[in-house]
Amino acid sequence: MKKLIALIYIAAATILFGYAKAEEVKQAPVIIIATQHSSEIFEGLSVKIINNKAEISWSTANEHNNKQFEIQRSSRGEAFKTIAIFFTLEDSFKTKDYNFKDELKGVGGGKLSYRIKLVDLNNKCAYSKVIDVTI
Repeated sequence: MKKLIALIYIAAATILFGYAKAEEVKQAPVIIIATQHSSEIFEGLSVKIINNKAEISWSTANEHNNKQFEIQRSSRGEAFKTIAIFFTLEDSFKTKDYNFKDELKGVGGGKLSYRIKLVDLNNKCAYSKVIDVTI
């Protein structure tokens, strides 16, 4: 049943948000020491502009009952919009590092803000701090 739910979410996300490349990486420049119950889960969030792409990196110390991460972007002070969804239906009690590259298609220059939204299996949400970059 869990796999069916994951497939439905993936199909819906693909239809709503288009294809997005998100990948788990073995090494990331930052590590979070927070726990799942911490109010600031994503202290290791970083955003760098590399080759005209925004590279977003984050880590989690453990993952329990998580459903997904949503990478959200805001430009020029507008409301945050989800630009990619990364599904994480497996529990983990070790540090996991993640990396996502925003191709910045359709984005003009100026200030961009990023944050990560964590959604658990009960649809409760937690947000990272906001990181600003200028392109």
